[in-house]
Amino acid sequence: MAEGAINKALRVLRVVSENSPATLTTLSGLTSLTPPTLLRTLRILADEGYVEQDGDRKWRPTRLLWRLGCAVKDSVGFGELTQRILRDLVLEIDETVVFAAYEEGRLTYAAQAEPSKPVRAHVPLGGNYAALDTTTGHAIMAWLAPQQIEQILSTQGKKGFDFSARRGLVAELRRVASRGFASGTGDRWPGVWGAAAPVFDHSAAPIGAIGVSIPSKKVPAQAHHAEQAVVDAAQRLTIQLGGPSRPPAPKLPDPRTGN
Repeated sequence: MAEGAINKALRVLRVVSENSPATLTTLSGLTSLTPPTLLRTLRILADEGYVEQDGDRKWRPTRLLWRLGCAVKDSVGFGELTQRILRDLVLEIDETVVFAAYEEGRLTYAAQAEPSKPVRAHVPLGGNYAALDTTTGHAIMAWLAPQQIEQILSTQGKKGFDFSARRGLVAELRRVASRGFASGTGDRWPGVWGAAAPVFDHSAAPIGAIGVSIPSKKVPAQAHHAEQAVVDAAQRLTIQLGGPSRPPAPKLPDPRTGN
């Protein structure tokens, strides 16, 4: 079936939102549309106020998409519930905490609570990141099906992410599932240690994660307390959303049994 103009526009809008600012050439490669076709679609979206071109001739989404995203978040019904749980969590551990929503291999930081102390981590709301690149993403990936994990690895794995790296990541995800949380430092935010635990919906599918970010180049002294507090907060939100009272069994096969 031929792809219609609406399908193209929606695909372009999504790619621009996830990869901005980006040139026409970059977007052409990401959307598999020829530059002339892509430019026509971008101009239509610009006329409707969804995207704009900056002085560097790169395309980016406008604040209209932010407003629509906020409206969607509010309509889901758990915005205030999530914020209340985050406020309780930040009072307990006195560090920056976030809720990241998960969708198709990517995370959007949808809610945040910060302590009042001057030295703290800051995670911008609305930030959209590849699951493979973050501790929060690993907390979710540990409960995905093997084919979903493979899809993430095939699209997000950078140059040099070979078989050995894949095997190491899968082993890490098994450890995450056995502990109930992911933690550690990463390359995306140097000097920040984080811990995160998944949130599940009524069907026991991971829909996001609650995480904490602590300015530290190594494992902080309060790491264990922060990890347990994040797990407890994620479980409270899961139950409030009608999810399971305990985390479901992971879908990664056990290398010892194959099950």
